Amino acid sequence: MMKRVIIVGGGYAGANLARLLDKLAEVCVVEARDHFVHNVAAIRSVVDPSLLARIVIPYDRLLRRGRVRQGIVSSAFDGGVTLADGATIEGDIVIVATGSHYARPFKPTLHGTRAFEDSVKAAHASLLAADRVAIVGGGAVGVELAGEIASAHPRKRVTLVSGAPALMPGYSAKLAGSLEAQLRAKGVDIHLGTRVESLDATDSPYLGTLSSTPDAAEDQLIFPALGARPITAVFRRMPTASFDAQGRVAVDAWLRPAGARRLFALGDAAATGDPMTIVAITRQVPWLAKIIAATLAGESPQSLPAYVPWSSRGILVPLGPRDGASVLPVTRHGLLVGKWPTALIKGRELFIPRYRKEFGYSGQFA
Repeated sequence: MMKRVIIVGGGYAGANLARLLDKLAEVCVVEARDHFVHNVAAIRSVVDPSLLARIVIPYDRLLRRGRVRQGIVSSAFDGGVTLADGATIEGDIVIVATGSHYARPFKPTLHGTRAFEDSVKAAHASLLAADRVAIVGGGAVGVELAGEIASAHPRKRVTLVSGAPALMPGYSAKLAGSLEAQLRAKGVDIHLGTRVESLDATDSPYLGTLSSTPDAAEDQLIFPALGARPITAVFRRMPTASFDAQGRVAVDAWLRPAGARRLFALGDAAATGDPMTIVAITRQVPWLAKIIAATLAGESPQSLPAYVPWSSRGILVPLGPRDGASVLPVTRHGLLVGKWPTALIKGRELFIPRYRKEFGYSGQFA
């Protein structure tokens, strides 16, 4: 009898792993949402909502043999998962890849994609009506959003505010310097080391005033971009689970939390040593696929090489379709590349054709 693998979460990590395991096991993906949302392109969809027709993709063609079941997992354990409705799904291996939250409209909410589409359209309409835009947060989302708005609407006044002394905290000074120079060249007003004491909302854009900036008294469209928050409710129901400072669940050398034997954590919710990026997934997913394949064949994970994160923190940061800078994790300290490679790898198409193909919708709309 073919063994069953249960994957909790159908985001980037869960969906990519499911595809790799589809030929090896009976794969069941349990996902709360009705469609996959390619949120890598969500930032640009704020300036170009026509992208929504291509980045919200059904799950019905993801797997050839396995299935995607819509539902919410309330708990996971060695041997299966329990759903919010009380149903239990048994499996030989369980992977929890629940991902992370972000402020609207950059990631969908838990249940449906209609709310995500509505939030993008609402943000776009607000953007068109606004003369001034303020973005609070100098990480990847805030920087990329500033670049997209400044590229698509060069006459709007865009302000980027960060409490950190440089853009892109946690990444190299060279990357931060390149992105800052390009944003300033696009007319973005950047305030570093500037704390915003209070925001009227932290989970969605709103029209208001912003303290600590020269034009504080003027109404502007404010986008909170304060970082991702891991989704760890399933892990917090495990009595012996522990969490790092970011709220990610601690795992052993084979990505197993809370002393589990055949339950693994993957992606943003797991404290793997990688940042919460798509680049990290490209290392974690193929590694875990090999571990699971060997485990299904009767080997112990402990007999296999432990997971080792990227030696450098790779990231791709386009500033519109033609500009940006990136760090590729191909050397010990990473390789900094500029506009042209960033545009070629990510900026021009934002991986949209790739993910539509992987979900079985290449060249057509869902």
